[in-house]
Amino acid sequence: MRALLRHPGPLAGVLAFTLVAGLLTAAVAGTLARGTDGDSLRIEAEFRDAAGVRVGDDVRIAGVRVGRVSDTRLHGETAVLTLDVDAAQRVDTATRASINYLNLMGQRYVALEPGPTADAVRPLREGESIPLARTRPALDLTELFNAFRPLFDSLRPDQVNRLAENIVATLQGEGPTLRDLTRQTARLTRDLVGRDEVIARVLDNVTLVLHTADDHRRQLVGLVRDLGTLTSGLAADREAIGAGMDDVSEVSTLLAGLAEETGPALTRDVARLRRLAGFLAQRTGPLNAALEGIPTQLGIYLRTLGYGSHLNVYVCTLAIRVLGSPTLELPPGGVHSRRCR
Repeated sequence: MRALLRHPGPLAGVLAFTLVAGLLTAAVAGTLARGTDGDSLRIEAEFRDAAGVRVGDDVRIAGVRVGRVSDTRLHGETAVLTLDVDAAQRVDTATRASINYLNLMGQRYVALEPGPTADAVRPLREGESIPLARTRPALDLTELFNAFRPLFDSLRPDQVNRLAENIVATLQGEGPTLRDLTRQTARLTRDLVGRDEVIARVLDNVTLVLHTADDHRRQLVGLVRDLGTLTSGLAADREAIGAGMDDVSEVSTLLAGLAEETGPALTRDVARLRRLAGFLAQRTGPLNAALEGIPTQLGIYLRTLGYGSHLNVYVCTLAIRVLGSPTLELPPGGVHSRRCR
């Protein structure tokens, strides 16, 4: 102590540092505790994605902390957050919940927002839940930065990596000076400027698409409206469509069974038809002669049946011969009647 009393300056510095460290520790402890004063209402909120939310995170209304997250759990594929909210705050069946970023370090907080007022809206009771329809997860920064991937792909990876390393080293008090960092940033910017034609062409194409969509706004609105009508009609006829799909499935099953039963017979018939086709191909001459004689034969049939449904037969030449006697020809001398001519 005598040695410390002989040096009052360092002693005062140590005491001041200890006091400031104690105050900061108390502030951090109070921040981490995040307790709520008075009565609280315990409710739940369902989210499709609650990444980054931890027990003890704030629950805020209009930016003011009104509670804390007391538990996180997984129910199937849905994240369920248990919220302890100040009972003096109004949280009803129309309240919406969203997960927002608290700071650049990635901390989150749950924001409660009032929903539309209606006669059926009532305050939430202890243990009730805010459903998925009224919740919104936090913005996924990974997907946001992935949207810039085409731009990053146009840069040289070594330049991007070197710039990132130099930024980190500079912030840590190491590496190059800010002048070198600025020089590398300027070089990277020049590379971007060198690709201004590509960027301008992309912007021109996007502008053309937007102009085209604006010129056909009425058609697009009509298309969206018709799609809404179509989906509403399909939803109204979902039972009939479902029954039709069941009938189609049954018919498919019957056809499959029929094909399985008749498959061997059809295979045999096709094989026999193939042999018949080969047989006819080998006898094209007689077949052509028969086909050429069909018109003449049909003409004879028409003349024969030309007087009605009965058959007319005329005997033009008749030869009778009895054993031991000469042949008798009718008509004599081979003179035919006009019908036979």
